[in-house]
Amino acid sequence: MNINNQIQVSVCVVTYNQEKYIAECLDSLVTQQTNFKFEIIVGEDCSTDNTRAIVQQYVEKYPDLIVPIFHVENVGAVENIKQVYKKARGKYIAHVDGDDMALPNKLQKQFDVLESNPDCSMCVHNVKAVDSNSKPMKEFFKLFDERKFKLLDMYLIDALFIHSSKMFVNKIEDYIDDNKILDIEFHIEQAKQGDIYFLKEKLGVYRQFVGITYEKNFVSSFVRDRIIFVYENIDESYFSIEEIIKIKERYAKILLEYAYQCSISIKDKELFSKYVISSWKTKKIGIVSYAFRISLLSPDLFFILFDLRKKTRTKLGLQK
Repeated sequence: MNINNQIQVSVCVVTYNQEKYIAECLDSLVTQQTNFKFEIIVGEDCSTDNTRAIVQQYVEKYPDLIVPIFHVENVGAVENIKQVYKKARGKYIAHVDGDDMALPNKLQKQFDVLESNPDCSMCVHNVKAVDSNSKPMKEFFKLFDERKFKLLDMYLIDALFIHSSKMFVNKIEDYIDDNKILDIEFHIEQAKQGDIYFLKEKLGVYRQFVGITYEKNFVSSFVRDRIIFVYENIDESYFSIEEIIKIKERYAKILLEYAYQCSISIKDKELFSKYVISSWKTKKIGIVSYAFRISLLSPDLFFILFDLRKKTRTKLGLQK
């Protein structure tokens, strides 16, 4: 069979109530220029707005390119992703959220990288950040130079890459039906299969602070709980003793970050104490751990101090 007639990349788009963005997303994908055949699978999860009608218009306009999955009832974000991935026929899968966009040559460049680097299971790239109104924003995530990352880096580097920047080898049958429900859990399973090739070029547009990640300026309880689950259930057979120590230190810092976010947002003293104590038991990370431990003597006072710290840093143009 001629490989040119086979689908090489399945672009998997998941969308729900994104009528403001889904047309931009699909336009950015149907205009991709490649020397291989690709498909665009769109999982539409019973939106209550005009999203499904917009997707249907693109299905009718590009019937040989777009494969719709119109769920008959709302299945939720995780199941939507799973169903779209299961439909993929390509050698590689490119994930794109319905409120994000691809930039020109994204698919071709990632495909070429994976074809040339069989030791890699994923290719990801830098992205441009915009807000809900498509205005450019300062990125809250790190921007890296071109290099390869390892499984260990998934645990040590916060926001190593944006989900919509990922193209990966289609071996989803190895883990798709496991109890994996958060982006990072899929990333980790894929990183177990090979290295992560990071492209410096910005090949996508990411809509920052939109979606389920944040509630009241605090990482959502769903995301927090799953991150904690990931760090509490590490398969240590993949790591050395020294690497496990580094992962525990990173986990302790994450818990203190949650405590800090809690103090300046919802001001829940019980939750604040829970994160501080969990971090203390996980690993001491110098004077910071002791400062947070002391804060438990008078959380209200430290909430005031943390608020002042935040306001001061905001005036100085600092992020945290």
